[in-house]
Amino acid sequence: MIVQSQTTASKPSDDAPDRVGVQLSVFPLPLTPLEQFLIQCDTPRSPMIMRVVLRFTGDCCAQVLVDTFQRAISRHPLASCRIARRKGRLEWIAGTAASVVSRRITGRVFEPHSIPVSERIDLTTKAGVQSEILMLDDGVKVVMNTHHAVADGNGLRQIITDWLHLYHCEITGERLRLPVVDLDRLQQRHQFPQPPSVAPIGLREAIRNLLVTIRGRTARLNRTKAIRLNDAETWHSHCVEKIVSPEQFEQIERRLIAWKVTLNDLMIASSMSIFSQMAPAGKMNHQVTVLNPTDLRLPSDRSLPAANRFGFAFIRRARSGCHDPAGLLRGIHDEMDYVKSNYIGAEFIKGLEVASKIPGGVDALRKLGLFIPSLQWTCLGDVTRGAKRLMPWKDRILQSGGLRLETATAFAPFAENVPLSIATCEAGKQITLTVRSSQEYLSMEQTEDFATSLLNLACRFELPATTDEKKYTEVE
Repeated sequence: MIVQSQTTASKPSDDAPDRVGVQLSVFPLPLTPLEQFLIQCDTPRSPMIMRVVLRFTGDCCAQVLVDTFQRAISRHPLASCRIARRKGRLEWIAGTAASVVSRRITGRVFEPHSIPVSERIDLTTKAGVQSEILMLDDGVKVVMNTHHAVADGNGLRQIITDWLHLYHCEITGERLRLPVVDLDRLQQRHQFPQPPSVAPIGLREAIRNLLVTIRGRTARLNRTKAIRLNDAETWHSHCVEKIVSPEQFEQIERRLIAWKVTLNDLMIASSMSIFSQMAPAGKMNHQVTVLNPTDLRLPSDRSLPAANRFGFAFIRRARSGCHDPAGLLRGIHDEMDYVKSNYIGAEFIKGLEVASKIPGGVDALRKLGLFIPSLQWTCLGDVTRGAKRLMPWKDRILQSGGLRLETATAFAPFAENVPLSIATCEAGKQITLTVRSSQEYLSMEQTEDFATSLLNLACRFELPATTDEKKYTEVE
């Protein structure tokens, strides 16, 4: 049985009022240079679709789950609007949120999710967030497919937090305490002012950073499948999900503490090392290049509705240096500190803005191919961040109206001619690792091998020589 709930079924409240009239007042809204770039990157072979999979156990009221999801979507205009071309430019115009499909199927909630991402979302006719709630034998699985032009991972986290809080309050009768969203902030979502504590990047340093990014040949995988111009088959990416076990979580956490690095740093080093091993024989001075999206949100962005607020960092190392993971990690940690402390991720966005002022400029920038990486890596962080003050938190697991959020998984898109997109996502003490690959470059078996090798390296990464083994006796 399929149950569909329209937005009209949503129940307005004092904390989450009916915002239809308010949303209409913010449209039409010109696309930002980053949004235009993401639209142009959206191709049949590389749809710019982020997939988020949430797993819950516990008691569930299906209709309330659907209704509160619609109410959460209504708080974030870009999740329900459309794109139209007016006077030669693309604009967001008001639209209606997609219906949330709820159905009951046979299956287990913790079965690995490997359904390929094959569909595209035409933003001229459909809302950018398409969702499905699956009632399984032992829990609930929620699948959200979102066009990247609509929101980044943090934007989706906002929607998920709003939804779970709305559901929790509807079930328990508690007072709503939703964070305030300021729809007018969407007018400034393309602006990335330099934080007061960060000194501006000088011209000489900017040129040096650009040359480091594009100089030298990028290490690449060979295509394994011929490109057909009129391909009638459903084009899709291979998707592999690894749910990190408690023992593996402890192994990874131990290494983060010992090295004093972030999960982002550890996984970049591990990904580069595994890629270097899998890449075909080639010159050892070819550069393994990782495109790493970086969060550009500031404290002042807390009231911004779901949107894109991220930049790009390009991490490059010669293949010869990728066979020493420990040395690689030290250098990457220092480089990422530089990227974060100097707001470097915004430099690429500023370049897009300059290119967008030239007719065909962004398209020309893409065709140059100077910024096509060996692979993409995304650390989506903890989906429960910001939700702990809104809902009960027990044994590091978020509770919502009798439901327990067990895991959160994200499959990040890849740009055309990029073979791999790797991501981690956290939900409290749970980590999931995903590898999404282009079938032009890798088979499903090779994708599975890459994911397995990557997780094994992250769990068994060499510890620094100064590690105090006694410190980890309790963990082991």
